[in-house]
Amino acid sequence: MSKTDFIPSGFIETLQDYVRERDLPAAGLLDAMEAELETPYVSAQRFCDLLEWVWQRDPVSALGVRLGLSSQPRQFGVVGYMVSSCGTLGQALARYRRYQGLLQGGLVSRARLHDGVLSMRWTQAVANTPLATEFSLAVFVRLCQALIGRPVTPVRAGLPFPRPAEAGIYEALIGCPVDFDRDSIELTIPAHLLALPVSSKDPYLLRLLEQQAQALLNQQPRFDDADLGPFFARVQEQIVESMKNGDVSADTVAQALGCSLRTFYRQLSSAGYSYRGLLAHTRHTLARQYLADPALAQTDVALLLGYAEQSSFIRAFRSWTGMTPGEYRTRLAKNRDTVPG
Repeated sequence: MSKTDFIPSGFIETLQDYVRERDLPAAGLLDAMEAELETPYVSAQRFCDLLEWVWQRDPVSALGVRLGLSSQPRQFGVVGYMVSSCGTLGQALARYRRYQGLLQGGLVSRARLHDGVLSMRWTQAVANTPLATEFSLAVFVRLCQALIGRPVTPVRAGLPFPRPAEAGIYEALIGCPVDFDRDSIELTIPAHLLALPVSSKDPYLLRLLEQQAQALLNQQPRFDDADLGPFFARVQEQIVESMKNGDVSADTVAQALGCSLRTFYRQLSSAGYSYRGLLAHTRHTLARQYLADPALAQTDVALLLGYAEQSSFIRAFRSWTGMTPGEYRTRLAKNRDTVPG
């Protein structure tokens, strides 16, 4: 089994909480888990080992399901914050699928909407032990429940391992019939749930959005033409919104603003800007704001700025500042350390 895949380290919190609640003998392990949480990702193989360690000391049926159902959206990292900001569950699941590679590089999923249900199937290249797959199924069910603020009753579920002796516990915990010996992890939910509003409110996300607005406000240019200022502000706001979906093309932004691409370019030109220059200006402004927040990993910053690849963000940031994002953060830290307290 390959050991190169990674998952958000936040999921380790569910194991920590369980170990503490059950008062399991964990000499040194809780400290090791805490150390893993200092980085945004943990090896998928390491997570499987930790799951196995917990089960060896507390071999209850459907342990992975029990753990997964106690998870929280924030433990998904930046993807969790992104889906929590969506308007409906359907929008959240669409964004989840777009950015699922940030959860596990080896995760492959398929979804089909038919006959009043949404059927999903996914496989995990590394985290494919029975404990890890049932954890993954339960985590997804819990995510849907947390987003809409109410219980989700699936139509059916499936797991890729032989039927256990106490299969009824799985059905009781997940709330629907569960098939075993499947080729993949499977979940089917009623399609009407997709229209339900996302009810979660996250103070961290709110603070981040406020930082975005303030950073853009501080960098707002002055215009002699009274019409150009509001237009410029709307363009910047739409760029930030489009970053969330990973599509910051001029055509997408122009369409969202209700104008043709030709008109869009002409108005920007009247303000003395090109779209490429404005996009870089906005990203540069927000990048400095995000990098000043130690709670955000560099990969999170790249995603928030609409970059599909972290390497693209690093190259762009170097072109703006002459240093990498990591070097910029090191300089910020040194400056903070030298400020008299």
